[in-house]
Amino acid sequence: MNSLEIIPINFQRLVLGSLGLIGGFWLLTAFSWAWWALLIGGGLAWLVVFQRTTWSAFRRPHRLWTIPLGAIGYLLLSLAVGLLAKQLGFNWSANPESGHLTILIFKLPLMLMGEELLGIGILEVARNQGRSLLFSTLISALIFGLMHAVVYWDGDLVSTFVHVIVLQGMARLIFNGIYLATGKSLWGSWSCHLLVDLVALSL
Repeated sequence: MNSLEIIPINFQRLVLGSLGLIGGFWLLTAFSWAWWALLIGGGLAWLVVFQRTTWSAFRRPHRLWTIPLGAIGYLLLSLAVGLLAKQLGFNWSANPESGHLTILIFKLPLMLMGEELLGIGILEVARNQGRSLLFSTLISALIFGLMHAVVYWDGDLVSTFVHVIVLQGMARLIFNGIYLATGKSLWGSWSCHLLVDLVALSL
């Protein structure tokens, strides 16, 4: 069993870790200059919650072939879902940073590690508390999707909700799968996430 799943985590550490993630996410969404906030907040949250076992998630990834496979799979699925959404009458917003990759190129890897610390952190905390892998990865995907609602807001609550749950939630399921497939390595899910965003933001 992964050491992250068996380390005793008390309520106080969970609360402090949650505050770190919430604070980092709030700063990220509230201030354009705080692009680093989720990375810092997520890193502190992991250190508080998982303590020394934090570093076990930064092991060298295995089965590296799953990383590009996951990225290609998501990009093809997102294209198909986007076309279907148009047919159904949804007018989903694109990421406002699309086409501005050169501005983000140096910030993006750090920002995405912050997102991985949040997404995988939720997965591992849920597993630590005895939840099934299915439940843990689904709740991780739900929260990850909802945190993108501000970015993809299109003026309609239902449309935005469907967008972020389907597309960003699906991305999280794939990134979680890559994390598991590469031997529970954050470098695995982060690499897949980076590949996806490099392609998506370059369009």
